[in-house]
Amino acid sequence: MTTNRRPMLALSASLALLSGCSSFGPVTSGTDNPCATLQAIVKDYSTGFERYRGSGSSYSMVTLYRAKEQLIKGHCEIWEWGNGDAAYTCTVGAPNQPVAEARFNEASNLLAQCLGPDWTRETKPRERDGKPAGEAVALQTNDPTAPSVSLHRVEDGSRQSLYLFVGPSSRSPSDK
Repeated sequence: MTTNRRPMLALSASLALLSGCSSFGPVTSGTDNPCATLQAIVKDYSTGFERYRGSGSSYSMVTLYRAKEQLIKGHCEIWEWGNGDAAYTCTVGAPNQPVAEARFNEASNLLAQCLGPDWTRETKPRERDGKPAGEAVALQTNDPTAPSVSLHRVEDGSRQSLYLFVGPSSRSPSDK
């Protein structure tokens, strides 16, 4: 698949911005070509992301694998549930709401560009206990074998985080 170099470079910059500062300092994308990596991760969904699984830790209902390809270096995992469902996820904090909102807007636009015109997106507010709790964008395609892709800006009190999800729509984080 041919990729437009501009969205790839923009996604690289966006993922670096999205990752921003953690409690241990700045973090970056763990791949030279995040757009191509995202496309490959989406394509590997049907295998449960087997190609991307690193070392794992098993718990009673889920096994967590460190992702071999890190869209956000040091912040990505593959979750596999007992029924065989699997999801590729990345989670990272943001220092405050304005920064989280800016990163969310830029990253959601660039995710849509990387996935291409066959994917549609819908942005909705998130709620917790009837109160605003951020926002989410869901990207979907008519291909029944493709995963759900979503990006969430999660507010929890004064804490802000961004969460990327690639996996079954039945496991996609709720907007509520």
